[in-house]
Amino acid sequence: MGLYKIHRLLIVFCFITWISDTVAQEKKDHGKLTPLRTCYDVTHYGIEVKVNPQTRSIRGCNTISFKAVNSFKTLQLDYVKAMQIDSIVFQNKPLLFDRKNNTVLVHFPKAIMMGDHEKIKVYFNGKPQVALLPPWKGGFVWNKDANLNDWVGLACEGIGTYIWLPCKDHWSDEADSMDMYLSVPEGLTGVSNGQLVARKKIEANFELFHWQVRNPINNYSININVGKYTEIKDTFYGIHQVPLNYYVLEDNRAKAIKHFQQVKGMLKAFEHYFGAYPFYEDSYKLVETSYWGMEHQSCVAYGNHYMNNDYNFDFIIIHESGHEWFANSITAIDPADMWIHESFTTYSEALYVEYFYGKGIANDYLVAQRKSIIAKHPMVGPRDEFYHGYTDNDIYYKGTWMLHTMRNVMNNDSLWFDAIKQLSEQFKHKIIQTEDIIAFFNTHTNYKWQLFFDQYLYKGTIPELVYKINLNSDGTQTVTYHFKNIVKGFSMPIKIYTSSDKKMFIWLTPNANKQTVNIPGNAVFKVASELFLVK
Repeated sequence: MGLYKIHRLLIVFCFITWISDTVAQEKKDHGKLTPLRTCYDVTHYGIEVKVNPQTRSIRGCNTISFKAVNSFKTLQLDYVKAMQIDSIVFQNKPLLFDRKNNTVLVHFPKAIMMGDHEKIKVYFNGKPQVALLPPWKGGFVWNKDANLNDWVGLACEGIGTYIWLPCKDHWSDEADSMDMYLSVPEGLTGVSNGQLVARKKIEANFELFHWQVRNPINNYSININVGKYTEIKDTFYGIHQVPLNYYVLEDNRAKAIKHFQQVKGMLKAFEHYFGAYPFYEDSYKLVETSYWGMEHQSCVAYGNHYMNNDYNFDFIIIHESGHEWFANSITAIDPADMWIHESFTTYSEALYVEYFYGKGIANDYLVAQRKSIIAKHPMVGPRDEFYHGYTDNDIYYKGTWMLHTMRNVMNNDSLWFDAIKQLSEQFKHKIIQTEDIIAFFNTHTNYKWQLFFDQYLYKGTIPELVYKINLNSDGTQTVTYHFKNIVKGFSMPIKIYTSSDKKMFIWLTPNANKQTVNIPGNAVFKVASELFLVK
């Protein structure tokens, strides 16, 4: 290879490295809570957006109502640099603003005083990012159905809401309520979160759908769906009366009516374990999408082609609906704490199975998931970096196994089920962090769980039980055992089967120190691996 080629490759390599570093830095900046972001608290979003599938563009206005947490003259919004801000209006007058990368600094003519309630209108337009692999690599989904009708979706949890909507895009702040005025081409239906309160033709070839959300909503749950939908209505009579609305492609109406009957059973099971459906005022919706699914609040994206798994339920309906309790009602303060969303929701699948088929089948369901555990990285990541923990499966499967293990360590199902229901109710519609979960279980169960969570959340590897069996002269067996790959001070009770039929067992509490136990000569020594996450 000549020197010219080497030099050219070095330039290309340096350019790619610079681009990669720049993107990484912008992502970190997006995760930081600066004083210009914490100085205000969003109380309401009034979103007007016109969706044009022909040009794959959007245009609209976001009226951001807020309360001043501190006095300030400048606040920060988030909006991707590829999109355009036309103007920002305050008290009917345009405001000055600066744009740097994906941030917008909005300057007020006079100080906004602490405690003041104000609002600004941000007018925007552009071609938002197209999703490469929704919902994981997110953005807008521009598609056609089998009849060549436009079919549009949105999934932006991983990348952020700021790719399409100017907002305060941080998980620590949710709007207390929201109105969505969604304009779509005539003949199509626009579906968003909450309940439909109005529908009208607004201009030639466009129709407006006004949706209203009366509960707090996290940014990434704010959703847009456009399609040739037909609506199916039903009602769930649970702790509260919940309107059920299903928006499906017209060709799928008959199969949807039959398939979605499992929604009522799901809601019944989850209300049994977690308490009332947390958004009954805003309805429960399934909206058919061209991508697999997503937990948009009161507007669950469904794209699993009406298929049940081997346990006779539709994974997307059950999992994404579990997020109504864990992600939408209880929301992590930062993506670094995303295990709170995914671990509890994945565990809700097993509880659904237990509710309908019993504890043994639920254990089988969990055992089937266990092979997906990687156990290399901590489940809690660095905060303030827009870090997402789903780079591997552990916040799902290691997380659900952590909770399953916790239940069996507790060895008191009455206390366990009371704890998870109280957790759901105490933190309903709240933003929390990992430390809140630990403190809750410490208090509610009167047990110190810190080292347990240190082990399973903050350490990548799982505890390994090392044991050696010696046959004694009297025919008995002595087992020497201890844990390795554990945090300092960790110990945990585990059940050991001493008969092949699992009817005989003992409890041991291994730690880092070698201990011994004597068992009969004809006894087996087998960890209850269907109950505890240990090697």
